[in-house]
Amino acid sequence: MAATAAAASRPATELQDRVVKRAEVVGVWAVDCLCAQRTDTDWCVELLGDLEHRHEHATLEGDGYHLDSFEVERVAAQRGTAYVRLVCAVSVRPARLSPTLAARTLRGVLDELMLAPARARSTCARLIDVAVVPAL
Repeated sequence: MAATAAAASRPATELQDRVVKRAEVVGVWAVDCLCAQRTDTDWCVELLGDLEHRHEHATLEGDGYHLDSFEVERVAAQRGTAYVRLVCAVSVRPARLSPTLAARTLRGVLDELMLAPARARSTCARLIDVAVVPAL
């Protein structure tokens, strides 16, 4: 009984700060074949438009999210265009995000943090389709 009372007496903000949501982002991009064949391609820059390498250095404590894994696979090539699949696992701590961003769904948060910049920047890659799948 004492353990229940102790847990209930914790401030709500402390409990909210511990909440971490996880998701997988799976996207398909069309990439210029010349860019896709370069061995030194920085896929985070090419696909997500992350020129500042913000995603690479993001932490749960400081930024409210962290890329747990990041992988790019070639799917197909056709008429000078290569299609690549990005699969990345992301952890999000809503309490560390801005209040307007924290109020969004997990998909909305990841769309704002990762995909909106990818759509806005001009790179050799174009986002075709993306899915955000919450992880259990």
